[in-house]
Amino acid sequence: EQVPGIRVRIAANHWALAVETHAGMFPHADHDTANISQAEPRRYPRTDILWASPECTNHSQAKGRRRTDAQPDLFGDVLPDEAAVRSRATMMDVLRFAEVHRYRAIVVENVIDVRDWILWPAWILGLDNLGYDHQVVYLNSMFAQQAGPPAPQSRDRLYVVAWLRGNPAPDLT
Repeated sequence: EQVPGIRVRIAANHWALAVETHAGMFPHADHDTANISQAEPRRYPRTDILWASPECTNHSQAKGRRRTDAQPDLFGDVLPDEAAVRSRATMMDVLRFAEVHRYRAIVVENVIDVRDWILWPAWILGLDNLGYDHQVVYLNSMFAQQAGPPAPQSRDRLYVVAWLRGNPAPDLT
């Protein structure tokens, strides 16, 4: 909301404490505690912009080492954790919602390692197929604020900024 003309309309998250905290900062916005992967996009109002922060832990190298006690499959490989696979798939919810709402712009924030996800090329193609142009921007969180003190952490982030084809590209400089 520090950008002129931008106002948060609705925020959703599966974690009640996150929703409660956000509601305290943005009491004028609607809030929903919901598993977005299970939610019907039409349940939510259309907005001009979607800001999405899909689950990033299972894309990140910071998550930790692969379990050494996991049961290998017939070929000696360790099968993926089903919950990790489902959490990485929350990136697909961005496409699901964009297909229904046809946002003028989309911003997706995640860890840089998301580009190593096996479905990353398909995900980018999904944006393209839905009629979006895009640009990937990399930014460290401690340099994200133009005014005030820097963030109390240093985290590299990836932002995919997408806009409906035919609209002018945003100035990301």
